[in-house]
Amino acid sequence: MLNLENLHPTEVSFQKKLFASTYSVIFLVNVRGQTCVMKVHRGRGPRRYYEPEDCELDIHVLETTAYTRLKERGLCDRGIVPNFLGSMRKFDPSSCLPHLRMFLDDEYPPSALFLEYIAGLEMITLENYTPQRMDNIICGIQQIHKALVRHCDPKPRNMMVVTGTTERVVWIDFDRAETYDEHQITSEQEELLREEEESLVGIHTCLASDHAKGKLEEAYIFYFACHLSVLLAVLRRVHDGGTHILWHPRYWGAKIAPAN
Repeated sequence: MLNLENLHPTEVSFQKKLFASTYSVIFLVNVRGQTCVMKVHRGRGPRRYYEPEDCELDIHVLETTAYTRLKERGLCDRGIVPNFLGSMRKFDPSSCLPHLRMFLDDEYPPSALFLEYIAGLEMITLENYTPQRMDNIICGIQQIHKALVRHCDPKPRNMMVVTGTTERVVWIDFDRAETYDEHQITSEQEELLREEEESLVGIHTCLASDHAKGKLEEAYIFYFACHLSVLLAVLRRVHDGGTHILWHPRYWGAKIAPAN
C-alpha cells in the first residue's frame, strides 16, 4: 500500500461511516485509488491552566505518534497493527461535506489519520475465541511494548480477530496510547508496561473459563462494565471464585483509595 503524503481533503472519497463516538468518527474511504480507513479526531485547543503539562492530551497526536513508532519498528509489516498510511493535520471539514458536518461548529479544526482497511475484523468474543488467538493477542501486546508503546485501553473492543484466517489477530485504537523514549524511559513506565501485559493474561484466564462454560461471566467486566460499582462487584466475584486477575483503576479512569 502507498503512503498518503501531502494529502488534501478533496482527494478523499467517502464510502460509508463505520463508527462514531464523541471524540472521533471512522469512515471507509478511497484515496488515490486505494481503499482505506479514515479516522477523524476532533480538534483540540491550547492546554488549559489546570491540565497536566507532563503528558500529551491531543488524541490525534497520541495516535499518530504511536502508529509512527509501531510502523518504524515493523509491527505494521508483520500485521500486528493496521498499516499506518498517513495523516492530515488540522484541516477544513467544509471540504468534506456532508460527511464531516458534525465538525463544522467545533472551535478547533479536526485532524485525521489513514489506516489499512482489513476486511472481516471482529472483536474477540466467546464465539470466536480460541486459546491460540488469545495467545497471539498477548504476543501482539508484547511486541507493542517492545516498541515502547503502551496501549492504555486493553479491552476486547480493541482486540480484533481477522475472520477467514486461522488465528490472525490485530490490535487497533491507539488514541490513548503512550509512546516512551527508549533513552529516557523511567522505572514507572516500565512497570506500567508490565501491568498492561499482566492485565491481558487476566483477560485470557477469564475468557478461557467462560468459553469452557459457554457463558460470559468472569470476562463480563471487560465487555460491558460502565460503572465503578459494577466493576468492583464483578471483580470481587471473580476473585472469590478462584480466578485472580490483575486490575488497576488507571485502566478504567477510576481512583480508589487503598483498603485499610
